Amino acid sequence: MTVSNDNQHDVVDLIKSQLNITDVVSKYVDLKGNSRLMKGLCPFYSENTPSFVVYPESQTFKCYCGSCAGTSGGDIFSFIMKIENINFVEALNVCAELAGVKLNKYKSKKNSSIKEDLNHALESAADFFKNSLNSRYGLPAINYLKDRGFSQEQIKEFNFGLSPTGLSTLVDHLKKVGVKSNAAVESGLVQKWADNTWHDFFVDRLTIEIRNEDGTLVGFGGRSLNNKTPKYINTPQTELFNKSELLFGLNIAKESISNSKECVIVEGYMDVFAAHSEGFNNVVACMGTSITFDQLKKANNYAKKIILCLDSDVAGRRASVNNLIKLINSNNDLSNIHKSIYIASIDSGKDPDDLIRQNPSEWKDVISNSTSLYKHLINNLDLVFDLTNETQRTEAANVVYKLVFQNTDSHSQDETLSLLATKLNIEREKLPTPKIINNKLSPNPTTNGMKNNQSPIEKHIIALILQNKLLKNYIKQQSNELFEDPKLRAIFDILKSEDEVELEVDDILNEIILDLKSYPLPNSNEKDLITELNDCINRLYNHHLKRKKIEQQKAIELGLESNADTIDNVIKDSLTTNKLLKEMQSNQNR
Repeated sequence: MTVSNDNQHDVVDLIKSQLNITDVVSKYVDLKGNSRLMKGLCPFYSENTPSFVVYPESQTFKCYCGSCAGTSGGDIFSFIMKIENINFVEALNVCAELAGVKLNKYKSKKNSSIKEDLNHALESAADFFKNSLNSRYGLPAINYLKDRGFSQEQIKEFNFGLSPTGLSTLVDHLKKVGVKSNAAVESGLVQKWADNTWHDFFVDRLTIEIRNEDGTLVGFGGRSLNNKTPKYINTPQTELFNKSELLFGLNIAKESISNSKECVIVEGYMDVFAAHSEGFNNVVACMGTSITFDQLKKANNYAKKIILCLDSDVAGRRASVNNLIKLINSNNDLSNIHKSIYIASIDSGKDPDDLIRQNPSEWKDVISNSTSLYKHLINNLDLVFDLTNETQRTEAANVVYKLVFQNTDSHSQDETLSLLATKLNIEREKLPTPKIINNKLSPNPTTNGMKNNQSPIEKHIIALILQNKLLKNYIKQQSNELFEDPKLRAIFDILKSEDEVELEVDDILNEIILDLKSYPLPNSNEKDLITELNDCINRLYNHHLKRKKIEQQKAIELGLESNADTIDNVIKDSLTTNKLLKEMQSNQNR
């Protein structure tokens, strides 16, 4: 789904309009209930009786288990942030992918001079890294590469480099060659530490150039040389570097892929280098266990057959199947791609890197014996779903149905359904009834189109703080749950946690930040500003408590009555809410 840039400020509302919180949460929690309240076990802490509640009408969730103690709650973005332990922008990307919304359509357009500055910064860094590798400091890295089987010629051919430690840093080099400070930061090469000093992003790592399919340098990968974790890091997302859209090595593999009509996608840089070293030149990497729709589309531009060869251990296979299910459940149209996708599995548990170097003929067999997407998915359903549970069995079947109904070949449909029945250990005629007949998630029933529902009070609070930094000291203890709007909630979190508000946080948030920085406010002295802020927060708090009261009442009335411990928690939470509401009303009447 694409939307014009004119609708940039509505992107979050658009994503929410395309997703139902029940559908998303159900991927993590076995929910039961009705259209007013769904319940399940807390996904954040271990418990035996269901205390986790989803309110479909308001598209929110709340957990009343003893560990959460009523503190876990919010909307679809809050849930993804907590369950995946990621920030708002990352959660927005996850939800956008599920909803089929292209976030890159909303990015502000950079003029060509800025892109030239970024290119200058990256190419200057590449020179510095290569020179460092060939200096006396590069010997440990050279030895590491030779131990991995790379010749001196291949080390040069693959453009390896080194980000050294010590006095000579990339920051200094970029200054010497005239790289602008904003380009050094925006390219992801330099970052600001908590003490406001600037430092290299890559330190004591083997560096790997990442180029797009046209050969333009867009970022770097870094491999730890001293057991530092994580073992691999990438350039952060920048104007030029978007990990989900890149296939590493495509710039040098595309000719071979076009000739063979076959593209093999592995996980890591070293897998690609090993493959190309042994003459398997149609291999590229997705730089992680998660393959994206954009990467599949890119591969499909060159190949008729796309073979995924990812992690072979149980955890890796489970992650791969989960990722495939996420792709199938998204609103992305896989109808022109899914029949081209095949999965190759390495039984020995080795990485492609090891297998290719040790036994190239076995690698050929692994690729030749790849299985179609639907066969691999069905064969591995039990890695993700409990197929002895009727609800999860139905959910598993519906994932497969989405592939079945995108296939117009009746023979393939029949073969897939028979294989599914065998996997579920039931007769073909007793397969679960399809709940979804197309590849779209059900729309949010409470949302009609895109609406900008930002609360004037919430906007006023953010504008006050953005325009008067002294007020930041008065919000440190306030909960972000006061904010219903996810964008304003995310900005509030940034204002609470950062010493300085950086405008280049995220293109979607930047637009709101810039608008609120020019939001008209009356001229006030410091005392009046503090009073105004407190008054606005009290009004938000009042609304928040009233929302909580409604949720608590529903939880008691509609389905948690069988769980005594949870009911006690809800009642305690409710009594606390009543007390706070009375205190607020009393204060307002003084």
